[in-house]
Amino acid sequence: MVNSFRPYLPLIGIGALALALLVGAAAVLVFNIQPQMTGSSLSKTPTATIVLYEGELSNGKFGFGTAPNNMTSPGPTIGFSTSHTINITVVNVGKLPHDFAITATPTVGASVLFNAVIGSASNPLMPGQTGSVIFKPYNGAFDYWYISTVSGDVAAGMYGAVIVSSATGPAFP
Repeated sequence: MVNSFRPYLPLIGIGALALALLVGAAAVLVFNIQPQMTGSSLSKTPTATIVLYEGELSNGKFGFGTAPNNMTSPGPTIGFSTSHTINITVVNVGKLPHDFAITATPTVGASVLFNAVIGSASNPLMPGQTGSVIFKPYNGAFDYWYISTVSGDVAAGMYGAVIVSSATGPAFP
């Protein structure tokens, strides 16, 4: 009886490998598993610093800006390269709680990229609070978004574009 399974052993092995690959891919997509930046891959000293202010605008929209009196909806485009280690600091100058995350799309529920998140929808930056995150982007030549994941914030215009380049260059704004 044991010998009757022998011709199927290679197929069983291939099936097990395919299942492992499928489970791994599902874990990446569903649970947003990202490479951890440790050791030499994440410098302790940021090579670029960006400060953004977030809050409500006088026209009823929500936005981001490079100064408390210079916020727009959508917020300013920010950019950096994969050669940078980025320190983003966000200051909530509004009257409502907000947070910050870099995502692939400007929609609530989108996966956070590069582990670039400050606060969360359930634990946002309260008015007057400041938060920072240090990260290293690992995927250049794509455009991404930064958003506040707090319910209603993206719909009120609280998002902006992120340009990540593979080439070495200055970070902006």
